[in-house]
Amino acid sequence: MEHALGVSFALIAALGFGATAIFARLGMRHVRPTSGTAVSLIVGAVVTTAIAFSLHTTEILALGAAAFAFILLNAALSYPVGRLFNFIGVQFAGASRASIVIGASPLVSVGLAVWLLDEDVSPAILIGTFLIIVGIGVVLSARPKAPAS
Repeated sequence: MEHALGVSFALIAALGFGATAIFARLGMRHVRPTSGTAVSLIVGAVVTTAIAFSLHTTEILALGAAAFAFILLNAALSYPVGRLFNFIGVQFAGASRASIVIGASPLVSVGLAVWLLDEDVSPAILIGTFLIIVGIGVVLSARPKAPAS
């Protein structure tokens, strides 16, 4: 049951991330990626903070130093850096191409999970990783059309 719930939430996240590329592309017709990133981060921080504190105030206030440090590292890498380069990629390559390349993140996640978390790699994960590499290769080998402004 937990596995199915986790996959369901991941699919919902995929819908959100996929839509983000489209909305970012539309918004960046009017602003630069840095401005779009700033607005996105501010709105996201306000909404997420309100939800997190309304549901889990005690847990948040009881975070240990190590957990807090890893969450801060995640916040620094994923949100400002990742989103900024995501938006720049969308601006220059278009939403569909950039999203597919950004979809290579499982390659990094699998490598780090094996190295840092001592997770096992199943044949299914190896096949999926290979297919991601093939898919990105197919997309990048096709001659791109100039993205619409």
